[in-house]
Amino acid sequence: MSAQDDDDEDVPSQILKHVLLGSRKHARNKELLQRLGITHILNVTPPKKMDPVAGVPNFFDKDKLFTYRRCPIFDNKAEDISGVLEGCIAFIDQAKYYGRILVHCNKGVSRSSSMVVAYLMKLRSLSFDQALSFVVERRHMANPNQSFCRQLEEYGRSLQRSVPKEKGAIRGPVGPQLPSTAGSGEDAAAIGPRLPPHLSRSLGKDKVDADAEAKSDEATEPCLKRQRVGNNDRGGNAEDCETCTKKIRVDKT
Repeated sequence: MSAQDDDDEDVPSQILKHVLLGSRKHARNKELLQRLGITHILNVTPPKKMDPVAGVPNFFDKDKLFTYRRCPIFDNKAEDISGVLEGCIAFIDQAKYYGRILVHCNKGVSRSSSMVVAYLMKLRSLSFDQALSFVVERRHMANPNQSFCRQLEEYGRSLQRSVPKEKGAIRGPVGPQLPSTAGSGEDAAAIGPRLPPHLSRSLGKDKVDADAEAKSDEATEPCLKRQRVGNNDRGGNAEDCETCTKKIRVDKT
């Protein structure tokens, strides 16, 4: 399905594979909804009793074919949409596991397009301008009011602030790289971050033990060379080492 012209309202506009953006006209056409594989419907209008002019009913809310969610907001500058964005985003995303979703308001211009823009900003990591351009390319009449645009821009900034940043990390094409400790004291030859204190102590102890063992081997080697084996003794006996006090068992041949 290609992007729709402004005066072509026979079918809703496909924004993503599972997301369609439309109006009251599409929401009330059951045959169209079934043909398009719609399983979820996000209605971004108040009930008719709250807004007799632009409120849209959930036309088939008693039909088990569709799962509805209503987001009762008005299309005016005083409306705060920040509190409903996350719930709408979650509902839009849930629909992809079951089929497709129609996101609609009265005309498919401001309120419903704002919810789809917010979805793209969070799930596709797009800026507000990028997400809005993406939607407008596929539905030319999409045009959130100025207040909604400002709130979506602020939502984008909040998403940026929520991204964790490692202090001192250097960003590269592969990912964050921790600062190297090379060139600092006796650890100058080490590559990578400094080890935790308990591991550093453990490695230091192992180094001391290894050095002591090496010195012990050096002291023992000349002692073994000084051992003499008797020609007539076929058994084995222990002789005192001339250098140390250890008893060394020597097999006589």
